[in-house]
Amino acid sequence: MKRALLVANPAAQSGRAEARIVAVRDALLDQGVEVTLLSTQPEGRTPAAVTARLQEGSFDTVVAMGGDGTFADAGKGILGADRRCPLALIPAGTANDQARSLGIPLDPMAALEVAGAGHLTHLDVGEAQVLADGRVRDEQLFFDSLGLGFQVDVLKKRGADREAVAEVPVLRELYRDYAVYGGALLDTWLRSVVEPVKMSAELIADGKTATWPALLDLVVKNTAVYGGVWVLARDSVPDDGQMEVVPFTGRRDLLARIVHDLMVVRRPAAESLEEGIEALGIVRQQTLRASDLEIVLRRPERPEVAAQLDGEVWCEGRHFRVRVLKQALDVVTPAGFAAPWR
Repeated sequence: MKRALLVANPAAQSGRAEARIVAVRDALLDQGVEVTLLSTQPEGRTPAAVTARLQEGSFDTVVAMGGDGTFADAGKGILGADRRCPLALIPAGTANDQARSLGIPLDPMAALEVAGAGHLTHLDVGEAQVLADGRVRDEQLFFDSLGLGFQVDVLKKRGADREAVAEVPVLRELYRDYAVYGGALLDTWLRSVVEPVKMSAELIADGKTATWPALLDLVVKNTAVYGGVWVLARDSVPDDGQMEVVPFTGRRDLLARIVHDLMVVRRPAAESLEEGIEALGIVRQQTLRASDLEIVLRRPERPEVAAQLDGEVWCEGRHFRVRVLKQALDVVTPAGFAAPWR
């Protein structure tokens, strides 16, 4: 009998996730898979817990049930173990960037069928470092994106708003997911009109230098979908050993790209999309790709720039490095998935 380590959070969604976890566990048992449940741990301890369980037992698969954060925690745990083990994803989050990027169905039972088929995509993994005075201050793995600047400020505001309503029963149910993100985006957008947020960036990509004198935001993308509904780099390939660099020069550029790239996901067959690029104010440049990146940011008024990894606030800094670990993580995905945005 095959064995699976199921990584999930029974307390998610005010406890409603527990019934879904039981349903997934039972479905795996019906497939002849013995299931061991590992509940996610607070304060970033889940990856170490996954690694420890993999070291103790012989598992055929790790099944992450949750969103992009659970995917990242399980992936880090697998990479910390001595033996290479595939990761299957049962989406249960809000954005589900990884599931959408890799063609994994959002319906749990359909995702289980994909998991049972066993087709593997060998996913690239990013290794990010923040440096200070020439020394590595912190380093983390990421699977979806590294973001620097404005959108990380939005995430920080979203986190503060979540905490503010967490103890208000009715409000915490209404003001959640995209609603809380939308409120944080509007607040941060309005503040950016009067506060200095732009930064200059120097990027060394595989030995070649690129510079931007004024950026609002900079995203290093591994998989295609961003924020659940946007495709920032339509030619992104998750297993080519490279990541795409997406700069945003200002609020107008950010808004124009968001509108256009949202349309790409929602209406991939629309004939007028390319004609609308110029009208939206987007100047599309050739995609910058690299397997080794060094990023130096400068902003005199607010020197430290906020960074996020896989949708979670990470740190603040001015000097970052990214190295791609080519095809480091085996992920169970549908065979022959054709991305609709290409």
